[in-house]
Amino acid sequence: MWRPTERVMIFFSSLRLPHSNALALFFLGRSHSHVFVTFVYKFLSKMPFEVPPWEDGAEIIEFMPMSSAGSRAGATKKSKKKKPKKKRPKATPAAGTDTVTANGRFQYRPGVGPLAPPADSSSDDEADDEIRAMHKVRSGRVEKQRPSVQTTKGGKKQLVLKPELAQAALEAMEVTPTTADAPTLANKLQTELLGGRFRFINEQLYTMNSHKAEAMFRSDASAFDAYHAGYRQQVEKWPANPLNRIIKTVKRLPKTTIIGDFGCGDGKLAQSLPNKVYSMDLVASRGDIIACNITNTPLEPQCLDVAVYCLSLMGTNLNDFFLEANRVLKLHGNVYIAEIQSRFEDARAFVRNVSACGFDLVKKDVAVNYFYFFHFKKMRHVDKAVKLKPFSLKPCLYRKR
Repeated sequence: MWRPTERVMIFFSSLRLPHSNALALFFLGRSHSHVFVTFVYKFLSKMPFEVPPWEDGAEIIEFMPMSSAGSRAGATKKSKKKKPKKKRPKATPAAGTDTVTANGRFQYRPGVGPLAPPADSSSDDEADDEIRAMHKVRSGRVEKQRPSVQTTKGGKKQLVLKPELAQAALEAMEVTPTTADAPTLANKLQTELLGGRFRFINEQLYTMNSHKAEAMFRSDASAFDAYHAGYRQQVEKWPANPLNRIIKTVKRLPKTTIIGDFGCGDGKLAQSLPNKVYSMDLVASRGDIIACNITNTPLEPQCLDVAVYCLSLMGTNLNDFFLEANRVLKLHGNVYIAEIQSRFEDARAFVRNVSACGFDLVKKDVAVNYFYFFHFKKMRHVDKAVKLKPFSLKPCLYRKR
């Protein structure tokens, strides 16, 4: 006995309408009660109805396969038709040109233009060489002509120059003066010797006290000139000269300010200021420079307003340097210091050692590349007889370049 739902399915299938199975399921699924099913069942019971064979019924009831979304999307796309390639018309040889047939299969004609081989080339080897030359010119390669080489009996290769090249070489050797490079070589050797002597003297000055340095320059007067000549070469390599900054600072002071330049060197500070400047160094390179040990100067006590130490704190007894500055400076006198950055292991320790000599720090600038700048002020008198622990800075040793 068929159930009502099955009879409805078989009914719609027997109609053989498109998608009859889907219609039957739609109607059965949309009915929220058995009213529709009962109505169709009564309708079917009043009319003769034959159940198809099981084999045919199975084929009818079986759902039709549904295509996937991708295949449907692909089917909707219109297939692009490939445009037929246009056939290029065969190039006909121009009038006045010769056409050559090779093996009866294809034809070619000699090229024309500035890079084409000459028409009268009879040899195949010459034509190949010319074609290679054309490729080299197009690719930008230029080959130099190599002079011919002959092999002697001993198996050694001997270079053979053309007569015109040999004559030109001889003329060039005769015309070129042999003494042209002599001054350049001499200057180079002199520069190297000067740099080597400067490095040696510089190392001695950093690793001995001021008294030994004074004795060294007295025994060799030329050592001072050699040192400052090498020093000037080093200054040219620096990003800036720290003395120029000190000159700008001191120029802001009144013109009546009396200045002492300790370790003046060439005395540039005195030449750049209108003030009264006492320039002092171990050796006097000019008449206005006082030759003395800057730890024991001939100046009167408390006669200076400003003391300058620009790259002159050389030696192992810096406490004697600042005790002498305390002696010759007036109360509240200023001390300006400029030194190379690499010489300081601890800038705060340096400030403490200078403060022990009677000075207070006013300002320090350690942010400047390559150099440190300090500004101290004398706040109390300290007698030179006071024994202080000696202190120094790291030596600045210049490497050979």
